[in-house]
Amino acid sequence: MTTQPEPTNENRVRIFALVIISVSSFISAFSGSAFTLAAPSMAAELSINDAFLSWIMTVYLLATAMLQIPFGKIADNYGRKKIYFIGMLIFSSSALILGFMDTANGIMIMRFVQGTGGALIFATGTAILTSVFPPERKGFAFGINIGSVYLGLTAGPSLGGFITTFLGWRWIFLIVVPIGAVLAILVMTLLKGEWKNDKKERFDWIGTILYIAALFMLLYGFRSIPNIYSYILIGCSLITLGLFIWWEWKIDCPILQLRLFRKNRFFTFANLAAFSYYLATAATTFLLSLFLQNVLVFTALIAGFILLARPAVQAILSPIGGALSDKIDHRIITTIGISVGTVGLIMLIFLKGLSPSLAENYLIESQIMLIVFNASKVNLVLIILSLICGGIGFGLFSSPNANSIMSSVPRETYGVASALVGTMRTIGQTMSLGFVTLLFTIILGDIRLGAPNYSEQFLKSTKIAFIVFSGIAFISLIISFMRGKNNFYPQEKIEEIELL
Repeated sequence: MTTQPEPTNENRVRIFALVIISVSSFISAFSGSAFTLAAPSMAAELSINDAFLSWIMTVYLLATAMLQIPFGKIADNYGRKKIYFIGMLIFSSSALILGFMDTANGIMIMRFVQGTGGALIFATGTAILTSVFPPERKGFAFGINIGSVYLGLTAGPSLGGFITTFLGWRWIFLIVVPIGAVLAILVMTLLKGEWKNDKKERFDWIGTILYIAALFMLLYGFRSIPNIYSYILIGCSLITLGLFIWWEWKIDCPILQLRLFRKNRFFTFANLAAFSYYLATAATTFLLSLFLQNVLVFTALIAGFILLARPAVQAILSPIGGALSDKIDHRIITTIGISVGTVGLIMLIFLKGLSPSLAENYLIESQIMLIVFNASKVNLVLIILSLICGGIGFGLFSSPNANSIMSSVPRETYGVASALVGTMRTIGQTMSLGFVTLLFTIILGDIRLGAPNYSEQFLKSTKIAFIVFSGIAFISLIISFMRGKNNFYPQEKIEEIELL
């Protein structure tokens, strides 16, 4: 059992929790997407090379991925609100320091610290919503929260470009500080309840070290492809992961309750569906950005506006998908979502490059006039339809899938389950981008942009990528359906099943 707020305050607590967590989700998503746009300006001002800039971009992701599950376990023991509050303080304080940093090493260290704060927030936000909302309203809450994430991703590129242009890259960090400070105060003053286990479990330090080491080597290995040491790191990560699994089965108080996977069909297949679907889709935006700019020769600004189609649709549909999951079997909604998203991926297999004559015409025609050419029009129709399908897919998948996971675990594991949702997403995203990097290395090799055969080889790479990703998405569809008919079980029955 867990400590709960007084019944008379439940509705008020629910509203406050949903607003606070949704706003924090928005600013974390906005901050990340806006920083991607501001990074080149920062690198130019501080003379940071591309390799080190890549590290700065990666270290935040590594911190959030590695630390979510350990912090989720700590939150279950000591209080989810308390850990959320500490996370918001760390996130906001590090943003303040980053706004005044003028060294590359300092920025990289503080980005790791900020990622640590992000891990504290991500590990507890969904768990708090699960704790305060009744089963019949959880999907609605998840939908609003996930919709705010996509809204942040949508606003990040445009507002980030505006802030960087007129205020400078430092304000991408500084603008977060007052919002974070206000949210931290609201958490401690308005959220009445701590939501923790009555009985603390011994913390699994050995399991934590093995888990962090395995995930670090796996994620850094995939980000370092095609360097030789990347494959060594991936191999070592798999060995360490095996040791972690062996250790977790052996001890009484593991950091990750593996019995959740063995005894809980909904939990297992929902997590596998999340991992495989993010693996199939995460690199899509990256590939389309390169295609729009390097093959169709659009500017970054126009390409960015085109790519907004997916997160915009996601932001609209996520609350709807979440609300539907309170009334309809989760597997129906998630499977429909993945099906629509898979159709969108299949469309991208048929993208074609411009003919040499069109490429020459671009040199003498304006960019807007380029749209009238048939090849470009067909590509744009395919891309926009695909992005809309992807937005519908994630809008109908993300919230119901989170609802499926969080509705199928006992209260004492809410923190770890919430953290696992984010971890599956991060691992899937990293491996997706790692696969594309490997593909480019094999097919493109040293061919540079502007070379006579660049477009041909680039299109060959993307075609293979989208074929593979479509296949993975189809597997994800099957996995999603296999979770079972529904999981609208009373909490008492869940606890009875899970703790066998």
